[in-house]
Parts: sequence; structure tokens; C-alpha cells
Amino acid sequence: MLPWVQALRAFAAFSVAFVHIAHDAVDNGADPAGWFAALIRAMPWDAGVDVFFVISGFVIVHASAPLFGRPGGTLMFLRRRLTRIVPLYWLATSAFLVILLLSRAAIHGAIGGPAYLIASYLFIPWPRPNGVMQPAYGLGWTLNYEMFFYVALAPFLLLPRRYAVPTAGTCLVALAWFGQLVGFADPQLSYWSSPLILEFCAGMALAQAFAAGLRLPGQARLGLVVLALVALHVFGHAVPMFRPLAFGLPAVLLVAAATLAAPPGRAVWHHNPLVRLGDASYAMYLVHPFVMRALILIWRRFHAQTELAGLVYVLAGLALAQAAALAINAGFEKKLAAALRRPVTRPGSLKNEAV
Repeated sequence: MLPWVQALRAFAAFSVAFVHIAHDAVDNGADPAGWFAALIRAMPWDAGVDVFFVISGFVIVHASAPLFGRPGGTLMFLRRRLTRIVPLYWLATSAFLVILLLSRAAIHGAIGGPAYLIASYLFIPWPRPNGVMQPAYGLGWTLNYEMFFYVALAPFLLLPRRYAVPTAGTCLVALAWFGQLVGFADPQLSYWSSPLILEFCAGMALAQAFAAGLRLPGQARLGLVVLALVALHVFGHAVPMFRPLAFGLPAVLLVAAATLAAPPGRAVWHHNPLVRLGDASYAMYLVHPFVMRALILIWRRFHAQTELAGLVYVLAGLALAQAAALAINAGFEKKLAAALRRPVTRPGSLKNEAV
């Protein structure tokens, strides 16, 4: 069990939700004192996405260790990833489209034709009518990268881990290098060759370091956290082309601090709230926009231009989004994942361990 990784997941999801809700507060006049505008300028909170990418690279290699070089390991890996990612994302996308059809004033966004919608459900990057490479449910752009990483890594699970991870990492680095120096005419290949995929590679490298027994003392890990936060504050508003450096490197430092530690006993962390919040981080990421839109509709009707009202707006949005995420994680994600995974386990087959 790696409790600090769960805590970092919770922080990453919370930071993304915060920046979206704070932006809504600023844009809708719920920040008369300018508190949240100042917080947005102080730190690039959406770097939580980059933290997620690095964590994904680490967790996929670390948790899938028994699958490398094993018969059926690739299919088991893909089944685990699909049952983890697909159901809630499809539900969120469908809910978004229903709301969009019912009231275009509630959620904004230009949606393309049938091919675009199918691509959105299948995690295939596809341009909107305005040319932006973003799926119907906008937050899904990150999952397009996640799913590409899973599919790209899956064939390498046929190899032993000592060969699979460096080979897969080298291929992904080569893809990003070629995409930036030469480029692809195909929009999907151009999308997938973004330097952002290097963040997954960094997570894979951390998983290899962890497996090799590398551990850092507490003071060193605290130093990494401080360095990462300072770097985000100083360089966090760099132009998007520098995102893998401005956001990616600090994200690697944060994940290194979370992973390269000797974890405390399970009894200490088993019921820790941060672990539970980490479990619900994926739900938090996907459901918080729905809470935001409901909140903004209420605000526009009953808003009050006071500093206290703005604070209540942001805190209520975060609290409601987190509560919804915890409920969805307990009542939907875990139960559905268990139901989908149960038939896979057979006598003599690989153990169907949770990832």
C-alpha cells in the first residue's frame, strides 16, 4: 500500500476542481475582494493533471508487476484499465450530452457530428467544429492520453518487466521526439506525440527505481516537495508549449516524494481520510463540473456581492463535489468494478488483484 500516492491523488483532483470553481467565482462576480483571482495567479492549480499523468505511469508499472511476461497478462491488464476508466467516463459524457440537449445555456461547447461523438466515447482525439482537439465532455482530453498510454504499453507486457518498461519508455520518448521535430500530418498521431506522454515515462522510471529499492529519507522528500511548489509558483504560468517542463518536472518531484518512501504500517493509513479521498479522485475529477454548473445557476438567481458570499460559493462547490465523488466511488465505481472483474478469476489463472 502506498498511502502517500493516494494522498497526492486527492491533492491533484482537489487542485483541478479548485481552479475550475475559483474561475467560475471570478467570472460570475462571486469574488469581489479578488481573493480567488490572486490564488489562481499564485499557483497553476491545473498542474494536478500532470501529477495524475506521472502517477499513472508509476501505478501502472508498479501494480501490474505480476502481469509482465505472464500468459494472459496483456488481456488482464487491459480489462483492469477499461473497468477502471470507461464506465464512469461514459456515464459522465452521457449526462453531459443530455444536459446539453435539454439546456444549451447550462453547459457551453460546440459539439460535432456522429463521428465526433463516437470518437469521444472511444477515447480517440477528434477535432470539434472549431478545430479544438477536445472530446464532447471536455475533461476527457486527459483520458485520451491515459487510454493511449494503456494501449501503447499493453503489447510490452508480453515481455519480462526488466525489458518491457525500458523498451516501452524508449518507444514513447521516440514518438514524442519525432512528433516535435518532424511532426505528423495525422491529427491523432500529432495529438498522441505530445511531450505530455513523457510524464507517463517519468512515472514508469520512478516505478523502476522503487522496485530497485530506492528510498529517500524524510528530509529529502520534504525538500522535493518544497522545490516542486516553488517551481510551480515561479514557472507555472509559462506558455503551453513549455508545460511538460513547467508542470511536468515539478509533478515528477511530487510523485517521487510520495513514492520513494518506506510506507507506514497499513493500520496507520487504512482508515485515513486522505486515502479515501484518493480513492475517489477519479470521480472528483469527472463530477465536479456538474456541481459547478448547478451551483452557478443557483448563484445567478440568489447571488450576493459580498466577500463572504464568494467564499461560501467556492467552499460549497468543493465540499459538494467531494461529497458527490465519495458517494459515487463507494456506490458505483467500486461495486461496478468488482462485478466486472469477478468472472475473470479462474482456478489456475492470474490472481485478479485490484489496481
